[in-house]
Amino acid sequence: MDSDRLFESSEQGVQASPMARKAPHGRPDVRQIHSLCEDIMFGGSRPRSTSRPSAQHARSARQPSSPSSPSETTRPLKLSLEDLFTGAVKHIHVERRLLNGTTEGKVLEIQVQPGWKSGTKIRYPKAGDEQPSGVAQDLVVVVEEMPHDRFRRDGGDLITRLSIPLVEALADPSGGGRTMKTLEHLDGRKLQIPVPLGVVRPGQETTIPEEGMPMRKEAVVRGTGDLIVKWYIIFPSRLTPAQQESIRKGLPSTL
Repeated sequence: MDSDRLFESSEQGVQASPMARKAPHGRPDVRQIHSLCEDIMFGGSRPRSTSRPSAQHARSARQPSSPSSPSETTRPLKLSLEDLFTGAVKHIHVERRLLNGTTEGKVLEIQVQPGWKSGTKIRYPKAGDEQPSGVAQDLVVVVEEMPHDRFRRDGGDLITRLSIPLVEALADPSGGGRTMKTLEHLDGRKLQIPVPLGVVRPGQETTIPEEGMPMRKEAVVRGTGDLIVKWYIIFPSRLTPAQQESIRKGLPSTL
């Protein structure tokens, strides 16, 4: 069926739509023909298309917005290296603000576990300040390791220093045996550390296996680091002329 015949039949069957006006050249527009075809098929009551919601609106309709999680407030917990080596029980007093304008205080008991380190977090849900939303903040206690006067932590290892006088570094006083130095560990034990054989150089290290820090993984101690002893040589502050002469005679000029 050509466009002229279709246009004529539509005029005979139903009242012509205002859209069915002829184009300026006397022929109906293509869009008018399509519109008339739809009128004939649907009896003049074709469903009108509605605009689809955008993809962004569709996603927002499918995914209801979830309330934002409550914020948190932090409180430091300063611990000594001894506490982190052996474990301890600590009590801290905390206060929080309530919505009625008052404050509420309580004492927290914290079981410090061996192997904790700086940055370890202990979370107390809803123990912080009350918020206008009605949901209280979480209270997060953050471990801070305090400096130690004899030991330094390096991951799972412990590093310390032992001193020996220059004469012992150059000549073993045991006369061929093994000289030992006593080191008090973090838990109070007295360890016997062997002085290296031969000439001891400044900064030389002796490693004692498995005497370092407990190493935790998934809340369980999985191993122990090493204890690293660095030797510090004590030089005399002064020598008499006779001592200097003895050293010149006793030591080779080139080493």
